[in-house]
Amino acid sequence: MLRTPKDSNEHDALINMMVRHFSGQGFRNIKADIPDMPTPDLIYGTKKNHVPDLTADKNGIRIILEAETENSIFDVHTASQWSLFSDASLRSGGEFHVVVPKGSRDDVKTRAAELKVRIDEIWTPR
Repeated sequence: MLRTPKDSNEHDALINMMVRHFSGQGFRNIKADIPDMPTPDLIYGTKKNHVPDLTADKNGIRIILEAETENSIFDVHTASQWSLFSDASLRSGGEFHVVVPKGSRDDVKTRAAELKVRIDEIWTPR
């Protein structure tokens, strides 16, 4: 999916917000798909491989996080990512999180139910 400049800025702002949050909570090995951060490792799938927007570790738990804008929640690419990341987190004993703009939480719940994926935490800006 090609993002508009507005969506790209919002997407990166959501990732930056989560980097700050996880850093403040004592997470280690934080990797994020934004400038000036180490890129998260590629996660291999049976159909397609994807790089998550953020990964972080604490107490043996790996968080895989994906940031979505209002326009990307129902995208086909998002479905592929969420399925892979949810499955990878289940297999590793980790957690799959999604961060979205205010007002998009219900859309995430609807989409996750449609895709039958587990999302452990949905984050939004305050």
